[in-house]
Amino acid sequence: MKKIALFIVTTLIIIACSNDDDNNNSQNNTVTKAQVISNYADIVYQSYSDSYQLALNMQTAINAFVDNPTEANFTAAKNAWLAAREPYGQTEAYREASGPVDTDNSAGTPWGLGNEGQMNAWPIDEGYIDYVQVGTEPYAGNYTSIISDAGVTISEANLASLNEGVDDKSISSGWHAIEFLLWGQDNSDPSSDLPGQRPLADYTTDPDATRRGEYLKVSTGLLVNDLQSLVNTWNTGGTYRAVFEALNEDTALTQLVYGAFFIAGDELSSERMIAPVDSTDGINNSGQEDEHSCFSDNTHRDVFANAKGVYNVIFGSYESINGASFYDLVNQADPAQAAILLATANDAMTKVNAVANNAQPFDYLITQETSTDSSFGPVMQAVQALFAWADEISASANAIGINLQ
Repeated sequence: MKKIALFIVTTLIIIACSNDDDNNNSQNNTVTKAQVISNYADIVYQSYSDSYQLALNMQTAINAFVDNPTEANFTAAKNAWLAAREPYGQTEAYREASGPVDTDNSAGTPWGLGNEGQMNAWPIDEGYIDYVQVGTEPYAGNYTSIISDAGVTISEANLASLNEGVDDKSISSGWHAIEFLLWGQDNSDPSSDLPGQRPLADYTTDPDATRRGEYLKVSTGLLVNDLQSLVNTWNTGGTYRAVFEALNEDTALTQLVYGAFFIAGDELSSERMIAPVDSTDGINNSGQEDEHSCFSDNTHRDVFANAKGVYNVIFGSYESINGASFYDLVNQADPAQAAILLATANDAMTKVNAVANNAQPFDYLITQETSTDSSFGPVMQAVQALFAWADEISASANAIGINLQ
């Protein structure tokens, strides 16, 4: 029933977006580049704000669980994590846009936060954080986990400094560190549709229960603070909002559309979908480790949210916001290209929904196909549609005088 409900909701989202776009076309209202830029900034702010608010809810649930570790509170904390991921996944379309989430302040940019890797780095070597089952973790290094090493102080500053402390998989903070602490490793057969089964005893009677609970609280607080920084800098009058809206209009448009182009044509399609297909050998199912949310089995929702974030940017919409868009500019310059852009966008979202609402879990779907098979299953069909969408985003940018290549 849950997956059926998600299918209905996500299908209605696509239809509603398409209808809104058609309405905009029929009105033939001329939009300006400045309006598109301002509407995009509103969308960025609101989506980060929603993510922050739900992360606060998650923090409340996690603190309640650590203070009173019952099965009911454990479930509530997990559900709060899942809910908070929905708006955050849509913000991924703002990456690679020369904005604060990717840019640090080392080059004299006071608005640079550079906190994406601290929030959402993946895949992670779970053994860097906590215990793992021997023989099931392909990334585990030869070191004592942070939780089991009583000499390591668990603080926000320390977890931030330890992030990628050994290599790019030694992740100590962010969404997936919290996810692992809630669910634990997922060692189940992919066809079982079961996430990780971390026992409640890890937070009650286990020798490291106190440090594990402390780690869960502190890492959640660090994530909340990172999100709040993004909300503040994108708010009206915020440090980066002012910088962005003062950019040359074509520069600002290039940045905003490049983030969407990058997610559709590279990060989502290649890194988050092809990579786990490629690393699945059909025997050890190691592709599970390359799933974006492999512990909670929430990768199907990550895929949808990331694609929806691209749709938001291209069509200038997010929740109740529906304003001047990149698509509108393309439609004014080249209606034929705009029609192709709309068609490829809707095709990509349809195929993404076939993954997000599939009767089989993502970690099972990736075992059923390869990236070189001519008869693709739903995961690779969605990948191909995302590639096509990215190509048309680039072609559409060219139609308004912007080069993304």
